[in-house]
Amino acid sequence: MKTHVVNAAREVRELAAGFEAYADWRRRLGLAIVSLRDWLDDQGLADAQVESRFTQVMERLAQDRLVVAFVAEFSRGKSELINAIFFADFGQRLLPSSAGRTTMCPTELLHDPTSPPSIRLLPIETRAQGAGVVEFRSYPDEWVTFEFDLSSPERIGAALAHVSEVKEVAVDEARRLGFVDDESAPATDAERVEIPCWRHAIINFPHPLLQQGLVILDTPGLNAIGARSDAVVFVQAGRRAAVVPSSVDPPGDDLNDAFRMSGGAASWSAGYERS
Repeated sequence: MKTHVVNAAREVRELAAGFEAYADWRRRLGLAIVSLRDWLDDQGLADAQVESRFTQVMERLAQDRLVVAFVAEFSRGKSELINAIFFADFGQRLLPSSAGRTTMCPTELLHDPTSPPSIRLLPIETRAQGAGVVEFRSYPDEWVTFEFDLSSPERIGAALAHVSEVKEVAVDEARRLGFVDDESAPATDAERVEIPCWRHAIINFPHPLLQQGLVILDTPGLNAIGARSDAVVFVQAGRRAAVVPSSVDPPGDDLNDAFRMSGGAASWSAGYERS
């Protein structure tokens, strides 16, 4: 257990140091862009089109986020490490990470200053509508939202516990939602199967690293049917991405390709597992 704690602490320090350097680079880049715009204006070289381009660049820089995804199979310590990094001050685990309680849907951890601390959940039934998670971000009415009080760890934990919820549905319904693969699924006479209640979760939490633009993606176990596709699509939509699996399990070629397509980097760290 000591080794795991030491490894987790090292991961926290390395992540914090790396992201502080990234945030400093963004700050210096922003100052350089403003300086260039002012110089062009002083020289009489700026016009409406140039000003529009500068505005677009500054808006993109302000919206730019670094996505760090934790990828491994079930019960390999992904949520445990996230608890250690972001919720240690509460003195207890807030994301489900104990035996039998695990993250069942891709879960983002970020900070949006325009919204209160909360968790937003996209119902699993939206998989049948043909639109990706990114598209559903534009439709807030499709999400179920639970706000929480930052002064109450118990209420935060109760809200975040929703990411581990499952339910039983008929096999035909599970097939319609993409959770039954007739070619690879083992033969069974079961009339009902267990699937996640939620397709995607977004946790809005004011941690200093998240306030600087870091986004954490906690994935379900990669051995979960249907889990990989939504995670891959989410990563492809990001501008920067890094993979940090908390075990030695390979992430799979599709996730590797998705991170390369996003312009990100893949970093494999195998020193930490939950005991």
